[in-house]
Amino acid sequence: WKEVLMANTYTRLYIHVVIRIKRGYPTIKKDFEEKLYAYMGAIIRNQGHIPVRINGVADHVHILFIQKPIDGLSALMREIKSESSRMINERGWVRGRFRWQTGFGAFSCDHHSVDKIVRYIEQQKEHHSRGCTYREEYERFLEHYNVDWDEKYIED
Repeated sequence: WKEVLMANTYTRLYIHVVIRIKRGYPTIKKDFEEKLYAYMGAIIRNQGHIPVRINGVADHVHILFIQKPIDGLSALMREIKSESSRMINERGWVRGRFRWQTGFGAFSCDHHSVDKIVRYIEQQKEHHSRGCTYREEYERFLEHYNVDWDEKYIED
């Protein structure tokens, strides 16, 4: 079911999402990451939203997109995660079964921060090559956005 928008409904909702591979296994490889990100972008577009930038490292992915007020965020993330997992498994890009971690982090951002966030997402490999772990990065986001969180759910 898609919500019908009224003629005078105007939005610009930037959402920065972080999703991690189950148990943090570093399985996203350079030989297929661009295809994976393009596929994720297509899922976002097909659901009526606008992808801005997708990039990541071997154990997690950052997605910045413009969310249209037609579906809930959880439904979109469920679709991205299930369809991208299916594609990776069908193509045999990893040994064993590929799965995303349960849940996700999602953070809103204003229009004036978009360029900064795009640069941050584009520089993920450099950022993590300097020793910053997924957990450190994720906890910084949670603290920066003043999110109440439980340590036992950060990694699974």
